[in-house]
Amino acid sequence: MDLHHLRTFVAVAEENNLTRAAERLFVSQPAVSSHIKALEGELGVVLFHRTPKGMILSREGEKLLGRVRRILDDAESLLGAARNMSGDLNGQITLGINTDSVFIRLVEISALMRRDYPGITMSLVNSNSWEIVRDVRRGVLDAGFAYGEISEEGLLATVLARVPFRVVGPAAWAARLESAGWPEIAAMPWVWMAHNCPFLDILDRKFSEFGQHPQKRIEADHESILRALVLAGEGVTLMREDEALVGRERGQFAVWPGERLGLPLSFVCREARKVEPVLGAVRDVVASVWECASCP
Repeated sequence: MDLHHLRTFVAVAEENNLTRAAERLFVSQPAVSSHIKALEGELGVVLFHRTPKGMILSREGEKLLGRVRRILDDAESLLGAARNMSGDLNGQITLGINTDSVFIRLVEISALMRRDYPGITMSLVNSNSWEIVRDVRRGVLDAGFAYGEISEEGLLATVLARVPFRVVGPAAWAARLESAGWPEIAAMPWVWMAHNCPFLDILDRKFSEFGQHPQKRIEADHESILRALVLAGEGVTLMREDEALVGRERGQFAVWPGERLGLPLSFVCREARKVEPVLGAVRDVVASVWECASCP
């Protein structure tokens, strides 16, 4: 059984589309179709139904998807163990970055990698936390940084820190924020976060406690956009405390003196790949940098 065919099966199942699966795998669409056809012939079952909404897993395909994922994980684990025996630490790794490089401590990570593992090249991709988790699971990224509680089966999330966040608004709203409680905060216009953003979980829980529904003026999918819209006076949003306090000192933002909210920041990879020496080296360096940063 060809592992390439199994990877194609998983990609089509997750993308529900032959073209997107081909782009993800860096192959042609006819190659994807050929892989699926060959796998269906080998297994003797129909794996997908073609519909106007895309490629939909058949009942048999749904039953096999979990087993195929486990087979691929085992194969990656075997490959990692073999490389570990060889002691070869040359290679490239692609990391997802969910926030600014200074906060992630990329300079320190890069310097330590260059010193201890000069044969490893890092490729960095800016993305959002939920997209990084998705792309790590799909194998598009080798690992990445992400906010939020990550307990998805098959993923290994190493918590680096619990990051405090604050509600911020335009500097001119300082007096309004100073005297506000959660009901008043909910009634202010919000620069809201896009769907799947981990910030939403903590805000939804908090507003639910008070039976409030925030007034969403506009949605954005990246921290830099949220920051720019607050600066423009569009509303309040949630911001990392370190950024919020610096912005207040510069006269850019007003910071609500109420409750601090926290989210874990994690370094995420697939559980099956943790034995791979290159990925293990990067995980060790990231953990070392963050442990040192937290030392008094």
